[in-house]
Amino acid sequence: TSSFSPGIDDCSSNPCANSGTCVDGNQSYTCLCPRGWSGPSCQSPIYAYWVTLSNASFSRPPRCAEARPGARRCNVDECQLFQSSPETRLCLHDCLNLPGSYRCLCPPGYLHHADRNTCEDVNECAGKQHNCTQGDVCINTFGGHRCVHPLCPPPRHNTSYVKTSTFQCERNPCPMESRACRLAATSISFHYLPLQANRTVPHVLFRMSTTRFLGDSLRFSIMGTRGQGVLTVRRSDRQTGELLLTSPVAGPATLEVELEMSEFSHKVLLGKHIFKVTVFVSPYEF
Repeated sequence: TSSFSPGIDDCSSNPCANSGTCVDGNQSYTCLCPRGWSGPSCQSPIYAYWVTLSNASFSRPPRCAEARPGARRCNVDECQLFQSSPETRLCLHDCLNLPGSYRCLCPPGYLHHADRNTCEDVNECAGKQHNCTQGDVCINTFGGHRCVHPLCPPPRHNTSYVKTSTFQCERNPCPMESRACRLAATSISFHYLPLQANRTVPHVLFRMSTTRFLGDSLRFSIMGTRGQGVLTVRRSDRQTGELLLTSPVAGPATLEVELEMSEFSHKVLLGKHIFKVTVFVSPYEF
């Protein structure tokens, strides 16, 4: 006669750690380890990147906890290892370490795209998520918004203006004897520009030109500025001038500048337009 004796299941004690798969053998077992783990019982984490990166900050040991007697579970803080270096950073803004993983965070005013680890600006003005009162105009900026209320200048020296649109003022007809009125700007426009912090320069912020060119020359100049040293004006062609950012600006900051475009015929002033430009610099570079 013969008898059959069932073998002992060597995997019954769950010897494989860290989600390893146990394969029962003849009085033995084999652990198939998941990615990132090695050893007879998948007990040893693999730090392959320690070989390729020479920075001393990458040699910090992982945080480990006792999962059960004889077994340790380790968590690698990817944020601490990689986020501080521009070459290896994982997230555009902030990195939150999680057990076995990490999460990228965006500042208020942005939406996070998990597939690309990027932060996209939320347009509070389009979504009516702003606190601007009636009569104000909402201007979307990178990471926020501003409420503005452009006003025409008060009457002065027989010169007055009328609002012809939200961002435009036109000069009223001048009295015949008023030279000061005739030398004043024939129109004033308001322009609000959002800008990321530390933008690469040189960078064209704004272009100005005229559709009705009656004279023989145009002159472009900066009349007044809160942002001296970082803004300049240049001519790009005969009828177009450009406002140029010449130095990176750390945010948050607000730059204000008045640009003048004057039209001449045989050196006689025919008219001029004032561009009031306000640049809202974000605290962030995205």
